[in-house]
Amino acid sequence: MLFKRITAAILTAALTMAAFTGLSASAKSTAADKEKEVRGVWLSVYDYGYSGIGLSTDSETVFRKNADRFISRIKQYKLNTIYMQVRSNDDAAWRSSTFPAMKELSPYVSSLARNGKNTAAAKKTLKFDPLSVMTEEAHKNDVDLIAWMNPYRCYRNNKSKYPTMYFLDPQASGSINRVVKAVNEVMAYGVDGVVFDDYFYHSTNGYWNDSKKKVTLSTAQAAKLPRAKKAANVNKLVRKVYSAVKARNKNATFGISPQGNLDNDMASGADVKTWASVDGYVDYIMPQIYWTDDYGKKGGTTMFSDRLSQFTSKSLDKKGKIKYIALALYRCGYANALDQGWKSSDTNLADQYEALKEAGCKGYSLFSARFIYIGKAEDELGYLNESIVG
Repeated sequence: MLFKRITAAILTAALTMAAFTGLSASAKSTAADKEKEVRGVWLSVYDYGYSGIGLSTDSETVFRKNADRFISRIKQYKLNTIYMQVRSNDDAAWRSSTFPAMKELSPYVSSLARNGKNTAAAKKTLKFDPLSVMTEEAHKNDVDLIAWMNPYRCYRNNKSKYPTMYFLDPQASGSINRVVKAVNEVMAYGVDGVVFDDYFYHSTNGYWNDSKKKVTLSTAQAAKLPRAKKAANVNKLVRKVYSAVKARNKNATFGISPQGNLDNDMASGADVKTWASVDGYVDYIMPQIYWTDDYGKKGGTTMFSDRLSQFTSKSLDKKGKIKYIALALYRCGYANALDQGWKSSDTNLADQYEALKEAGCKGYSLFSARFIYIGKAEDELGYLNESIVG
């Protein structure tokens, strides 16, 4: 298998070079101007404290050193983009004058949060600015830095027996203004774009509230909202965020990474059909297709390919917005009763990479960063590396 992949890679490179040398100067210029392939990694709040990454610290010196080491590591796998989670619960991975600091990045802030005292703006509690340092280190190493945000999730009430999540109500104007404010603050750091993840009207145990924490809806009430109403509420925010990003930097991107289940997306207000067919909402959509082609208790179901075909179909993707696919690095090598492919094969990522390219996509992002350091994913990453030409 390894010999075949190496041979194929060498042959592909040779053919590419032969074809390129025969191009006219004009054609060469056009080829060089093609949209670059995005090869990214999701750097989540759960990755910051991982020992191999070491970004949970109150020392700027330590953070900078470990950020540089992390970037060097991902470049070994030809990754060129970091999707850094900067907002997970109405908080901030930057020295915000508005939002409280993200506790996962700072032991000091984490101690405040445990005692219910993390209420001051991040500017007063963070010892340095993590987003500023990460952006600087990424750009110094020719890596793009995309600010990853969860728009609606606010906080978790851990005092109850069954922890309850609170979310900004998408239909409240204060919610929209609060999220846009966070986007504007982040864009001031010179990041290369903003991306939302896959949580919209998804909660099964929570409450929606306005920007002043006044409860407006329960989960049960939100579940009864018509799909069209949910989509309309979410789309107001999506359009305003798109405009905010472009106003700050017309070359920066705004994207959304929804679930890999289209029906779930549409039911939760993630209006993929509109985003993929109308300009002014997003630059790209990156569905999370976290299955193999040996899915099911008995195996054999081509789940990845089926979902990929659904999202990239001309009937859905009318504007070419399905540019990238989020891939499940975290499942590599692990036994899964419903998805045997992750254990039975070590070329899933490489095969998925080839499939998404054939479907016309321009790249991928791996979830998530700490699994780059875990041995179970090593073979998968190796074969994926071999598949990348250039």
